[in-house]
Amino acid sequence: MGDHRRNDVPQKKWSALRLSIKMNRALFNIACLLAIGCSFYGCQKKGIRNLNVTEGKKFNALQFTKIWETDLYGRWCLACPNGVVGNEILDRNNREYKFIHYDYAGNIIKERRVAAGQGPDEIQVIGLDTVWLSPSGKIHCIDNDYLKTIDPETLEIETLAKLSNVIDGYGGRFTLGRISGTSLEERDGRIVTSFESSGFPYDFEYYLVGWTGVFEKFSVFATEKKEKPWTWKKLEESRGKERLENYVDYYGRLRLERIFSVDWKRGMVYLIPDIEKPEVSRIDLANGRGERYRIDIDPGKFKIEREEFDSYYEYAAGETPDILKQRFKSILYIPPHAPALMGVMVVRERLLLITGNRNWKKGENQALIYRLPDLRYEGSFFIPYSNGQKTKWYDPFYINVNRINKDDGYSWRYEIYRIGDDFDDINSNLGGLRASSAKGGLTVGKKR
Repeated sequence: MGDHRRNDVPQKKWSALRLSIKMNRALFNIACLLAIGCSFYGCQKKGIRNLNVTEGKKFNALQFTKIWETDLYGRWCLACPNGVVGNEILDRNNREYKFIHYDYAGNIIKERRVAAGQGPDEIQVIGLDTVWLSPSGKIHCIDNDYLKTIDPETLEIETLAKLSNVIDGYGGRFTLGRISGTSLEERDGRIVTSFESSGFPYDFEYYLVGWTGVFEKFSVFATEKKEKPWTWKKLEESRGKERLENYVDYYGRLRLERIFSVDWKRGMVYLIPDIEKPEVSRIDLANGRGERYRIDIDPGKFKIEREEFDSYYEYAAGETPDILKQRFKSILYIPPHAPALMGVMVVRERLLLITGNRNWKKGENQALIYRLPDLRYEGSFFIPYSNGQKTKWYDPFYINVNRINKDDGYSWRYEIYRIGDDFDDINSNLGGLRASSAKGGLTVGKKR
């Protein structure tokens, strides 16, 4: 009888070899499936999904139409039902302000001088990020430790509450912010914003918070963290020198800004964790759970304009008191490229991600458009964007604030746009807000 053994290899070894081959084939098939899944879902990194960008795909279903503009040395302007209300700083020591009520043709309806202070009929310091139009039609603002209202018609001030009296932990665990600014949005009486932790200058932690009414049902629903600015590290390294080294960073304010927008329909917050990274977080308002998305862009291609940086350096020098100039040596920092992301807006059924890709001559930045809720890419277009990184969005208005150089120094140019989409023909229905003789009448976001 013939020998049925194969090259003297024991049968057990052949069985093990066949099993190994089968396992390798199975592992290969699983790897292929995972690769296909990762390609589909964009899981380049663990826990991070991709948002695709189709090069050259244009978007034209949103229109930004300018309805009002003025030059004002002030901190804020808001579009209201019966015109625009803003404030003007009357002296550089911030001892007195003036409230101004304009109509949409640019005419002044009413003015009122206001003393700087914390009294019931006084205002201390409020900026564009901490003032908003409430559903009641009144302007609300958080002024240091107080919630106040401003009547758009009479320009009278009313103090509603002291934050430390109505929010448990305010002033100890957290504050609205002394170092950085924040987004703040309201819908149907519910407000979402962010507070700095008490240790923010050291740990850079902040909290996403929400409430209704006058701080009713207040809650902290998520904790986030900023990267420590490298300019701070440079400043610390220069300690011990005769003059501390202060690097003037064009994007410095934006690096610490807590930037987000709310998808109220689906209860989600879209947040930019770090402007240098092409990433956005989506956080659930109900439970604080989040996921991160990576946008398929290369910020290394986003060019900067040296002339604009020089202009900002001159502006910063002019705003710096002489006593600080003696202590600090200012150095202009020129980055290799613009940041990846500089803003985010949820406009009805769409997510707008404002990139650092800028047309410096026109003062416009590229916005990437994603359909909600599936985040399907719809294209891109350029929208007005501030050279001082000062913007505000509340439906249907977009406020853009540019730093301008005048003969007597620097001031701010406030532009208010009304946003229309493919469900709202902005050219036929401005909701009673007619530009009349307002400057410009510019429409962007469609063929011009």
